[in-house]
Amino acid sequence: MSHALEHLFRLLARTHDLRGFSEGFRSRSVEDNAFEVFLVFGGLLLLCVVLLLVGRYARRFENLKSYDSPPELFRELCRAHGLNWSSRRLLKRLAAEWELSSPALLFVEPERFNTARLPAEWRDDEDRLESLRKRLFETA
Repeated sequence: MSHALEHLFRLLARTHDLRGFSEGFRSRSVEDNAFEVFLVFGGLLLLCVVLLLVGRYARRFENLKSYDSPPELFRELCRAHGLNWSSRRLLKRLAAEWELSSPALLFVEPERFNTARLPAEWRDDEDRLESLRKRLFETA
């Protein structure tokens, strides 16, 4: 019994220490926490505004593509016509053969697809060029 009493006295002697641990868990009124509440809501509001502005900027940037860049114009034209990588490479080769400043010019010059006006090494690509010409210039 004396052993148990000894432990009880030690525990009672330490209640002051244990009370210090619980101080952070005791409730305080809203007035005591007003500044912290203001900071949290202000931070959340700022985050929402920043996300809204970033979203608007991203949508605006998506809609304002620059067509001053010949490579970008060529990519967009190929995408609009649904051309695959192989067809794009063929168009780039054809533009180089004609010494065009940009392969995008091929989208407005159907006569460039005429294999009779090209060197003999283009005969193997005759069917592909004709198919591309039809796809780009003949409406269904």
